[in-house]
Amino acid sequence: MLKVLLVDDEAPILNNLNKVLPWQEMGMEVAGMARSGMEALRIAEEEAPDLVLCDIRMPVMDGLTFVGKLREMGLESEVLLLSGYQEFDYAREGIRLGVKEYICKPIHYEELGNKVRNIGAQIRSRQYKDKLYNSVPLFQELPAEEDTSRKTPEQLMNQAAKYISERLHYDLGIEEVAGRIGISSSYFCLLFKNRFAMTFVEYVTQQRIEAAKVMLAGTDKSITAISAGVGYQERRYFTKVFQKQTGMTPKEYRDRSRSPEEH
Repeated sequence: MLKVLLVDDEAPILNNLNKVLPWQEMGMEVAGMARSGMEALRIAEEEAPDLVLCDIRMPVMDGLTFVGKLREMGLESEVLLLSGYQEFDYAREGIRLGVKEYICKPIHYEELGNKVRNIGAQIRSRQYKDKLYNSVPLFQELPAEEDTSRKTPEQLMNQAAKYISERLHYDLGIEEVAGRIGISSSYFCLLFKNRFAMTFVEYVTQQRIEAAKVMLAGTDKSITAISAGVGYQERRYFTKVFQKQTGMTPKEYRDRSRSPEEH
């Protein structure tokens, strides 16, 4: 069972999150519930949750500060933020911290359930790959000159993912990212495919579209501005890629994400 931590300063929402979603059916268990960031950190340290559902707007310690502290603790829990905010800076900071998804309040629980299921599937897939991946002594096969950083393959790929997330609005190439983390392009490709189960181009495209989805749902930025902000200078091409990835145009996605839902 995957462990889930629920964080929201509003007790009714916290209770709904606990009761409305079919956690057992989804192969998950609520390992803790917290009404503040500080309380959530204490629970996270004890339980090491696989998934965290967290409100952005909380007193004393907001959701993004909490996620930052979570990362400082070395926890790589997937995070789904509950947000009523429509500010690009929050979306950008969330992406930098590795936030998986956003759900805008008021919460549409069917949509939330679908996102939780998808994230759960990704967590299980990653855990399975990690087991296989960590059983292969990759560093023993390396030429001596590539073993200079003394970092594990997982650390190298985490470093690469962070670099990519911070530069989605630039042209990115394998050589640039491999050089940034100090390994050869061929070794980078091997590690990257093992870690993420997709090619570098597929991953960058996925991250750009996920960033665009956050901005379309949570900000009033124009589609042209969002397109440029995630690395596509031509809106027409961005629309084509977005539609291929999501099955709808950016405008359709924005309209759907903002349509009133009654639950």
